[in-house]
Formats: sequence, structure tokens, C-alpha cells
Amino acid sequence: MYTQYPYPSNNVGDAPIYDLAAMVSAVFGPEALEGKTVVDLGCGSGHRLCGLAELFPNTRFIGVDMTDASLEVAGQLAATHEIHNVAFVRSTIEEFELSQPCDLIVSTGVFHHMDTPLEGFKSAYRNLAEGGVALIWLYHEIGERDRLLQREALQTLLKAKSPDSWYLNVEDMALFGASLSTAQYGGSASHSNGSANQLSIDVDAFLHPIVNAYSFAGIGEMVNQAGFSSLRCCGFNRADSSRLFSSDISQYESEHFLTYKDLLLHEAFKKTFLGLPYAQQVRVAELMWKPTGLTVLCQKGVSNTFTLPDWLGGEA
Repeated sequence: MYTQYPYPSNNVGDAPIYDLAAMVSAVFGPEALEGKTVVDLGCGSGHRLCGLAELFPNTRFIGVDMTDASLEVAGQLAATHEIHNVAFVRSTIEEFELSQPCDLIVSTGVFHHMDTPLEGFKSAYRNLAEGGVALIWLYHEIGERDRLLQREALQTLLKAKSPDSWYLNVEDMALFGASLSTAQYGGSASHSNGSANQLSIDVDAFLHPIVNAYSFAGIGEMVNQAGFSSLRCCGFNRADSSRLFSSDISQYESEHFLTYKDLLLHEAFKKTFLGLPYAQQVRVAELMWKPTGLTVLCQKGVSNTFTLPDWLGGEA
């Protein structure tokens, strides 16, 4: 599927995509990645990884993907924008092995498409140095419910109509009216013209044979099984909106953070909410804000390669 429709685009476009770079900057700061090695598991066409590499020129980046077509676009993108601190490797996530462990692993919208998503977390853990962290973005089960119901209906019809090639039937997908907004997981400002191909986005959203969506607690089960020592929620996305999450929600009343007001809860519950254990705070936030995606930070071991910001707060 990705051979014909590399994600997020089958062409170089005008520029990289910078939403991942924005999250990394918010979590780690402008200088924390100096001299570090960062691996992107499932980099696709490299638009997000190149955006990250462009922002952190003194960091070594490695993009891993199993599809030649995606890696070809990624290589062209890096060359076009003269991004020299990134290399690309063809491998499945399950089989990928670094000769020397890295400091940070990122993965955006990939593990939830794997046959066994736990293997994605295991690969991240295996390839990280002690004290390293993984920054993972996944679909959220609450905000994605309607899209996944639409996807199921479409795939049921396509499998009956064209059983041998249903996952490439883009013509009937269009007739069905299945199309995903580029702002489904936050504002579209990070996508310049041509950096995200609508057909590639729609194929990934509606024709991919494997899709899982999670709550924070569901991700936590896999994180624990993989061996990570702690888990934090960095933020949520939904249509046209992205918010960082702090357990001390009352201290971060800005447009970049999820605020108590965003939860639409009466002021009478505020003290109770702030007194909840971390995982329960995240759960209430999920239930009330109904995100389409979430970013989590998984730490390997008890030492810290990175100094994390005060706003990131608690851990599960």
C-alpha cells in the first residue's frame, strides 16, 4: 500500500512538516539534542524527520522505514533542502537493530498500524540507551471513534466488491466520501502546500488493513510490557487544535496547554481534579476533551539523559 501511496506524501513538496519538531522543542528545549542520536521508527516519506533534523542541525538523525518508495522520497527531500544530518535505513521496526543505542526515539502514527503494536515499543526500548526516552504519537480511541466506524463500513463494502484489491480501491473510497482533513490531528499551519498529499492521507486513514486506537491506560500496558520505567502524557490533538498536558493544570493557563476550562467541568470539581492521581487526571482529560491523538513519553531506566520541563509533571 505504501509503495503506491507513501505517507504523508508521494512527492517532496515545498517543505518538511514541523509538527513533530514543535513537540520535541516543547519537551526537550532548543539545545538538549546537541550531539545526540535520534531515531525515527517508521519515518515514511521523511517529511517530519527532515523538519526535526532541520531544526536541530547538530544532532544525528536516522529514519527507519520498510518501504523503498517512501525512503526514495525521504532521500530526495533531504537533498532538496540540503539537510545533511539525516540518514535513512530500510528495515522493519521489528527487525531494526542499532550497533550503538540512541538517546531518543520518535515515532508518529506508526505503531498503531503494526500487526503487534507492542513490538514497536519493544523495538524502541531495545534500541535506546539507558536513560533514553521514546516520544510516541498514536491515535486516540475516543476522538477517532467516528472515523474508525466510517472506515469499517467502507472496508466491509470494498472487501465484498473487490476482494483481491480492496485496499487500493481509491476510486470507490472517493465515491464513498471518505476523506480526512489535514487538520484532524491539530492545526494545518505546520503543513505547507504540497508537503502532505491528500490521497496518501486518505489511503492511510481509510484503507490501511490494520488500525488500532488507544487510551493513555491502554498505551501504559504496552509500555510496561516493553520494559520502560515510566510513562507521561505530553499532549493531545483533535481537529484544528493541539494542547500540551500538565498535571498541574492550573499553573499553565496559555493557549498551548490544556486548561481546566477546556475540560468544561464546573469550578466545584477543580480541587478534586487537581488532587487525583496522575493517571486519573489524564483519564478525565481524555474523556472530556475527546482527543483524536496523543503523544506519550516513555523512559528507559531511572537515570535521565534529558532534563524534562517542569510542566511535564507526574508520571504513570
